[in-house]
Amino acid sequence: MPPRGLDKHGYIDYIEYINREEGDDREMGKTVERPKRPIYPLDIDPELRKRIKAVASLHGKTMRDWVTEAILEKLEDDIDAREGLAVLGEVEGTISLKDYLESRKETQRV
Repeated sequence: MPPRGLDKHGYIDYIEYINREEGDDREMGKTVERPKRPIYPLDIDPELRKRIKAVASLHGKTMRDWVTEAILEKLEDDIDAREGLAVLGEVEGTISLKDYLESRKETQRV
């Protein structure tokens, strides 16, 4: 979604121009500079693209915003899982999976 007061092409609309706050030096019809970011094209199945577009639309978001949020959620889940596993390994009296499997092998030989 474009920033408040801008149309989908990045232009300031008339109502926003008339009601702009003091010190706002934007001119009507002028584009707003957006920071340059690298673009990463994704090669995804057309059916998946349609699903993403539909879900993003239902949430009132662009595909870009929806995919960005989904990626951030996935990264946060991964970080939480790694931190949780690290905490489990720090509990006193626990052994690693490798040590547990080796001890089972030894008890099965006896």
